[in-house]
Amino acid sequence: MVFNNRIKEVQKLAYDGFSIVFNSIAKFLGYPDVPGMPIFPLDSKSREQFTVQDLLPKHITEIPPNQAQRPETLTEALFGTFPYTMPIEKHFYQHKAEGYYNFYVENYRNMYFLPDWLSGYIQIHFNITVDHSNLELCRDVFFYVVLLYGAIVSLRTMLFWMLAINPYTYPWVFAVDFVDWIYDGLAGILPCIVGIDLVPTFLGMLIGKIADSVNHLVFTMP
Repeated sequence: MVFNNRIKEVQKLAYDGFSIVFNSIAKFLGYPDVPGMPIFPLDSKSREQFTVQDLLPKHITEIPPNQAQRPETLTEALFGTFPYTMPIEKHFYQHKAEGYYNFYVENYRNMYFLPDWLSGYIQIHFNITVDHSNLELCRDVFFYVVLLYGAIVSLRTMLFWMLAINPYTYPWVFAVDFVDWIYDGLAGILPCIVGIDLVPTFLGMLIGKIADSVNHLVFTMP
């Protein structure tokens, strides 16, 4: 009985001590005058700014090999169609009487824009306003370069499993030179799990994400 009473006394002392510590910290942080942060802002305009982005549709794109194949020639039927970009469509319009000419794009929650300072620099120094065909050509070229590098990464990964091929002989050494420097840089960051190197998987995901993001890039000059 005496032992049980001593345990209850220790429990009460511990409870009182922690209560004093927690109350001191809470009062230092403003308790009880802190109602907490509301889930949604009380202002309707601020609430709309937080929620309208999630309600927008998502721009859906596909990258090879998931792109829809629409062969138009015998060569395309045998070897598949060439990869193509799926950018956000621009809708051009003009006013016949006033001569007003411009364009608009549909709003998506996963679309990207160039920074204002970069768009302003391009507009001023390269005289690009409404016609963005040159910028879109650069975007398409970058898209194909990313896909080409992804194919080289896939080839280098397959060489790991082909023991009969020496990757340090021509022409395989070109794939080694293009890819191994990234492998060496990421080898110390991504660990091996059950003897499986995660660098090729991570690199493939990164290349796919970059290629997909290029399709969501929209050029608008300020």
